Amino acid sequence: MSGGAGIFGLTSSEALKYLKSKGLKLTYHYDEMMHEAHDKAFTVAKVTRADLLDDIHVSLQEALENGATFEEWQKKIKPTLQKKGWYGEKEITDPKTGEVKTIKIGARRLRHIYDTNMRVAMQKGRYKQMRGFKKAVYWRYVSALLENTRTSHASKHGLVKHRDDTWWSVNYPPNDHKCKCTVTAHTKSELEDEKWSVDDSKHENIAGRDWAYNVGSQEQVGKLSKIDLDQSMEKLPTIVKQSKYKDLSDEAVKKRFYDDLGIKKGGTFIDKIGDPMVMDDDLFHTLGFAKANKKDRHLYIEEFAKLIQDPHEIYLEREALRNPSEKYVDYDKRTVEKLIRYYKDEKGRKRALMGLFEYQKDKTQGVSLYFLDTNPTVEKKRIEKLIYQKEGLK
Repeated sequence: MSGGAGIFGLTSSEALKYLKSKGLKLTYHYDEMMHEAHDKAFTVAKVTRADLLDDIHVSLQEALENGATFEEWQKKIKPTLQKKGWYGEKEITDPKTGEVKTIKIGARRLRHIYDTNMRVAMQKGRYKQMRGFKKAVYWRYVSALLENTRTSHASKHGLVKHRDDTWWSVNYPPNDHKCKCTVTAHTKSELEDEKWSVDDSKHENIAGRDWAYNVGSQEQVGKLSKIDLDQSMEKLPTIVKQSKYKDLSDEAVKKRFYDDLGIKKGGTFIDKIGDPMVMDDDLFHTLGFAKANKKDRHLYIEEFAKLIQDPHEIYLEREALRNPSEKYVDYDKRTVEKLIRYYKDEKGRKRALMGLFEYQKDKTQGVSLYFLDTNPTVEKKRIEKLIYQKEGLK
């Protein structure tokens, strides 16, 4: 069946599907996301902007799809990291606590990012492939047996267990950072030919603390896909114009928004993916003109705060910018995070609120809030890369 083939290149199609299906999550410490949480979201510790995290995520997908080596991937991603200030010796601030750490970002750290994500993705694909074999139900643990292989991992080399043995639920590889172990699937006749026997005895766990779960199990993968709003209509809250706010001034509307959000004007709010976003009057102005009361925004001001606090979906949209002083399009793309919260109106029609936040050089700036008042408009805005989805709505 799968024999002794190496994991790279064997199940790249399923591995790519897995890698593409992940959302994004910003983390500062490596252990902020543990175990199965990694199935739902892609993260790189100390990356504190979603646009940069997405750059890395997309580059790894391309590397996997094209079979790029680490050296090829590093050469391609390095200029992006340098441009966005995430290369070399850097002071990185935790947006949640203000903690500052100096880290070195170079080949060693990039190698770890590449190896970890590639190996986990390929083992995901391998797991699904092996579960599809009808007769090859016996799995054999294969250690790399290198000079630096962990003793505990080497001790399990050749261990054969049925694929439903609970030992795999903790010890399916990778079982630690830089682990190069893998698993092969075999039929009963193959075991007899090789004179391998099935070991039903209890074995100690060898997985490291961060890896003590079934890395391969497809059942844990939280694939992101657009919420089916037609199927979820009954679960959606109803949105109603708050006529009590119809006479509020622009300043009063903004104050209500900041109060409901629990921050001061100009403050930073950490969103659902861990992105620090500046909340100020730019959300309520366009080219210097106030728009807090435009198109009845002020009548939904309470719900706009809920949108920021608890969006149903978040998209990452990259746009080509036209240079205002030149007659050409600058394809160094503007990146915008779109927070969307869905509703039904009093007649049961699809409606939504949307917030736009732009990734600028040194911050993520809130730039606008919208009420989407027709079904086509709601669906039209649900484009680009889905990076977050609220659980419970499908």
